[in-house]
Amino acid sequence: MIKKLFIHRSLPEMYNIDVGDNNKIYVEASGKKDGIPVIFVHGGPGGQCRSEHHSLFDPNKYRSIIFDQRGCGKSIPYRSLNGNDTDNLVNDIEKLREFFKIKKFIIVGGSWGATLAIKYAINYPDKLIGVLLRSVFLGTINEINWAFIEGPKIFAPNLFETFKKFSKGSDIINSYYKQIFEKNSKIHSWIWHDYERILSQLNPRDYNIESDTEILKRNGNPNSPFMELYYIKNYFFMKHDEILKKIKQVSNIPCFIVQGRYDLICPPVNAYNLHKKWKCSEIVFVNTAGHSSSDEGIIENLLIGLKKLTKHF
Repeated sequence: MIKKLFIHRSLPEMYNIDVGDNNKIYVEASGKKDGIPVIFVHGGPGGQCRSEHHSLFDPNKYRSIIFDQRGCGKSIPYRSLNGNDTDNLVNDIEKLREFFKIKKFIIVGGSWGATLAIKYAINYPDKLIGVLLRSVFLGTINEINWAFIEGPKIFAPNLFETFKKFSKGSDIINSYYKQIFEKNSKIHSWIWHDYERILSQLNPRDYNIESDTEILKRNGNPNSPFMELYYIKNYFFMKHDEILKKIKQVSNIPCFIVQGRYDLICPPVNAYNLHKKWKCSEIVFVNTAGHSSSDEGIIENLLIGLKKLTKHF
């Protein structure tokens, strides 16, 4: 959970905004009505916004907008795949800008949220004050193979053995796709979820996945494995290395990147390669952090980046 920094004492404005394809996305707006606009993009695919996400932004200075992507959280229908692709998720952000009548704003995103934030910058460069990123993910299958297969083999072999045990055949990711996306397997959904969660923490409380018996006692299935595998199967609806090939065209937009040095999910080379091609970007490697936004030093550096980008308002 993101630690609370700024207290938003008033309840946020809450909306269900129709974005087409029979989807209504849940949106919250908080803070100063005429403050510096910020749109926060959650991770996943399949994550959701939480009220704590507002706490990164001083309510006396910023107008913070958070939302659940299509099929996620409080957006309806839940798990909707209608028009659920990367371009539409990016266009949904533009629809939010139009709904709130914002001229320019700061976009903030981590992990998958960073992917969408970068894609928004490429598609709508003139609508941004700046871009604040954490744990850069570029939407490639090579990154998925590292995060779920090659990295854990080296850094978390016990976890990898458990993860592999529940797959069939040589293609582990595809095996989980069949079990989770096609068969809605509860045990596979929670193992994928726990595996990713543990790998995302620099110092997790427990480095083991619970027994099958304990997992099956849980209620329902997590959304992220379902959505992640849907996007993986579709190559994140992007061409190979699409972001790095296009990023130079928006290199004049100010960007601040915060990257955990020991991030096993989105390794630092992603952020570094992006930074090298983004002329107006600044990057900070946090030596006390992995992937999680709650790791030491991440929030502090996000606040530094936010302050720097605000100067461009």
